[in-house]
Amino acid sequence: MVFRVLLLPTVVTLVSGQSEAVLIDTLFTSDQAVALSDWIEETLNGKRLRTIYSSHGHGDHFFNGPYMQRRFPGVEIVSTNHSIDHMATQLTPKIQTFWNELFPGQIPEESFQVLAKPLAHNKFTLEGHIFEAIDVGHSDTDETTFLHVPSLDMVVAGDIVYNDVHMWMTESTTQGQRDAWIRSLDKVAAANPGIVVGSHHREGGVDGAFNIDASKEYISTFSTLVTKAKNATDLYNKVLEVYPNRIGNLVLWLGCQAQFD
Repeated sequence: MVFRVLLLPTVVTLVSGQSEAVLIDTLFTSDQAVALSDWIEETLNGKRLRTIYSSHGHGDHFFNGPYMQRRFPGVEIVSTNHSIDHMATQLTPKIQTFWNELFPGQIPEESFQVLAKPLAHNKFTLEGHIFEAIDVGHSDTDETTFLHVPSLDMVVAGDIVYNDVHMWMTESTTQGQRDAWIRSLDKVAAANPGIVVGSHHREGGVDGAFNIDASKEYISTFSTLVTKAKNATDLYNKVLEVYPNRIGNLVLWLGCQAQFD
């Protein structure tokens, strides 16, 4: 399900079995928490939401946790140890101010806490089907993961893979970080999935494996343009020349500014 937000369209993934379901990532504002929960209840039609998996530490993918636990009593929120550690770094006053200035009055104070529990062996199941969490390290932030569901030939890639929107380059300001992101994409490709769901994509975007290579190409192009740009505005315009149809210009601008800070 794709939800429209200020920065980028944001995706959550709901996997439903015979009687239980798994949600991969939540959203972050109060209104989104209600809309997401209403959609889940309508979609599941009496089935139990058993598990919420958090793919990484960016708040726009886990801030709804407290509300979700009230709305779905007994639901367990899980992630990998590395991602949980990174979530804790996203609760600083500086980062809280970032979110509150972008979305004033829309993110409750209770959202700024880590509720996820570590997975044993980075795996869990839904009605016998294995969900395996793979730590990859840096992508659009540190300590990110993807979730592999072999029985569905699917990877839910979190913010490792983007789908026809500008990529969050604000935390990838060195060539080493951008190279690390490409290596993370290679790890997604190594799972050989037929379905690849990125956490940010244009509404109607196809969740195909081709988005892995498209994301790698975007990062490589961005890296080349960084070396040619005179300043953030020049970089912004150069990226738009190459990718005029991708959406999320604010995300692009923030990423361009970060390269010259």
